[in-house]
Amino acid sequence: MDFMKILKSLEQALYEVMVWLVFYPLTMWKVITRPGEMMAYADEELDDADEDRYSDRLSPPIFLAITLGISHALELSTGLNSDQKGLLADDQNLLAFRMFIYSVYPLVLTVRLLRKQGIALDRKTMLPPFYAQCYVAAPWAAVAGIAPVVAFSAQGRTGEALLTALGVMFVAFIWYMVLQTRWFAKSLGVGLWSGFRNALLTFAEATFLVLLATTLVQKF
Repeated sequence: MDFMKILKSLEQALYEVMVWLVFYPLTMWKVITRPGEMMAYADEELDDADEDRYSDRLSPPIFLAITLGISHALELSTGLNSDQKGLLADDQNLLAFRMFIYSVYPLVLTVRLLRKQGIALDRKTMLPPFYAQCYVAAPWAAVAGIAPVVAFSAQGRTGEALLTALGVMFVAFIWYMVLQTRWFAKSLGVGLWSGFRNALLTFAEATFLVLLATTLVQKF
């Protein structure tokens, strides 16, 4: 009986992984081309029963985690992480830490939105905006992870490669800021300038926390 349960679990796990091969690129395409629609989709799906949630897309946290896993694998293939020391010298620790720091952005954005709305912070109120932000954090995380690979890989250590990487990161940053500006403006019922100020301040706060966490972890 236990053996059959193991086989059943393996069957379900294998099917789930194979489904990811289909839904990951579809989810990424939708997030890049229709980010607002996907953020609304993340909210709406939470009202469904557990077994029906995200049936035609990847769930936001899994989508973000797979994206970070792919960028991490590309980095490993170039050996760019070989200079990591201490706790982050272990590949599993490094990947787990990156999943943590790129989840800081959705978390800080969620907290600011709910505070501006005057909504108490708890597990239920934070879930919809956090899930929505996980979707759009993935492309930003992908660019931030892959751009250094392009710029500093053995085949790409040229001025042109560096400029290309910086240009792609700049475009990704503008995309992310425009999206967050509209998100704050729509959610809070304010103008675009106020939305931009909230977006920029929140991004700066999250980046400060990420740099602080990175500095502290690198000491171990």
